[in-house]
Amino acid sequence: MQKQYKVLKRSNMWSTEKLRKEVEDTLNKVSKEGWEIVSVAFGSSSSSGMSTAMITICK
Repeated sequence: MQKQYKVLKRSNMWSTEKLRKEVEDTLNKVSKEGWEIVSVAFGSSSSSGMSTAMITICK
């Protein structure tokens, strides 16, 4: 059986702390659902001020 991968995107315009908490909550939720966490990457756009997290999961 092949693994199924998903990439989840979470963003926050104003607060990296709120983004961190949202990512933490998402990781706990998908882990409880049986998904394996492959990677988490954070980035930001200097022009828009948008902080973004990309979460790769598989099952």
